[in-house]
Amino acid sequence: MNILLPLWLLCLSLVYASTHVTISNETFHDRIASFGPRLSVNGKIGFLIEPAEDITGCSLVEAPTTDWIALVSRGKCSFITKVRYMQQSGAIAVVVGDPINPGWITMYSPGDTSDIYIPSVFMPKQEFNKLKGLSNLLNTPMVAILQPDDHVSWPFIDVLIIVIVSPCLVLVLIYAFWKIRLNILRKRELAPVSVVSKLSVKIFHPPINEDKNEQEEEAEEEEEAESCTICLEEYEAGSELRLLPCNHYYHALCVDLWLTTKKKSCPICKTDVTNSEVTPLLLEAGAF
Repeated sequence: MNILLPLWLLCLSLVYASTHVTISNETFHDRIASFGPRLSVNGKIGFLIEPAEDITGCSLVEAPTTDWIALVSRGKCSFITKVRYMQQSGAIAVVVGDPINPGWITMYSPGDTSDIYIPSVFMPKQEFNKLKGLSNLLNTPMVAILQPDDHVSWPFIDVLIIVIVSPCLVLVLIYAFWKIRLNILRKRELAPVSVVSKLSVKIFHPPINEDKNEQEEEAEEEEEAESCTICLEEYEAGSELRLLPCNHYYHALCVDLWLTTKKKSCPICKTDVTNSEVTPLLLEAGAF
């Protein structure tokens, strides 16, 4: 909220307006200054005249008529100085144009502007030169109406895009990259189906206890696992078991699902089944 308030005030200061010349029925776009009063809905009507004594408006001039709007060029003095001099010269409004630079500017003053009671607007190069050319062509005072635009100003939309849309877009992109990276890392933790399908398979046959002493039975129990570590189901005769490089084996369906959806390592010893180099001690740990 503390950030949005200054931005909202900035939007209010970046208000576009327009100057409508009645004799030619043309409208010239401009931007109202940050100081002085706002233009009313009815606008400000008067004779648009360029002061002959000082076209920059940086000095007092004789009022050419009543209800006149000063048309002055940028330069030589500050914006607030121009408006003050034209106000003292009897102008009811001021149009400041830039004959050189095409960019838009919001006229402002860092000091106290409470003494300004007439509105003022700024025109960029293209609009100002067209308006001044029309004035020179007619060679007579033109009736003009300074009025605020009745639509949402583009700077306000720009600020909304910068403050709201841009951060949201950045967050969406960050989330998308994070999901892509997570998916890549996830795939690295899984074993390809092509690798798993090449692992050895054996058919489980339960040990035959006839003619075997107690020590042989215990040794065989240690060698042969009685149940699958993954599903905890006991091996049955004819069960298909998948042998991993580390010589641990499980139900083929159980370990295939484990390796391709959870981890590419053995559930017991964590050996990577995609690594072709297996520790010799593991190979000696109970080959069958």
